[in-house]
Amino acid sequence: MDGDKIMKNSKFQIPNSKLFKIFNLQSSIFNSSAGLTLIEVLIALTVLAIGLLGVAMMQLMSISGGLFSREMSIATELGQDLIEKVKTYEYTESTTDNALAAGSHPDATDVTNGLAEGIGSANLIDERGMTDGSQLYTRTWTVTNNSPAANMKTVTVTVSWSEKGTTRSVTLRGIRVRS
Repeated sequence: MDGDKIMKNSKFQIPNSKLFKIFNLQSSIFNSSAGLTLIEVLIALTVLAIGLLGVAMMQLMSISGGLFSREMSIATELGQDLIEKVKTYEYTESTTDNALAAGSHPDATDVTNGLAEGIGSANLIDERGMTDGSQLYTRTWTVTNNSPAANMKTVTVTVSWSEKGTTRSVTLRGIRVRS
């Protein structure tokens, strides 16, 4: 009680002003038990849905990028494998294996020798080097004589595949020096 008398007699007494009314109004808003309106809930759900949609789109793009990377990696491996095989074939002053003959490959001799499964773009293989996989790749190669210098052959291997209706390809080059 003495405290009430001190407050009334104190020079710090809060007058009945606009500032006091604003503070009273704010405290009554925070202490109200009315809850959230339907509009506030709908706005919050809309913001949440937009955020979740963005996260879902990022996941789809990540999966798509991962699949493309996988296909590109397999195609590069198949191309490198073919370059290594072709580089092992004989290329001397007196003998040149058909796989290193100038021009486009594979041809009928390459198929007969087991280097290819089909002629030209019919040379279809999967990631295991088989012909029965779900994703098939086409491996072709071109041999250029005396490139980049005399007694050398440049082997250019192109591995192509179809992805979502678009043809993709990887091109690799190797050089075989006459032994």
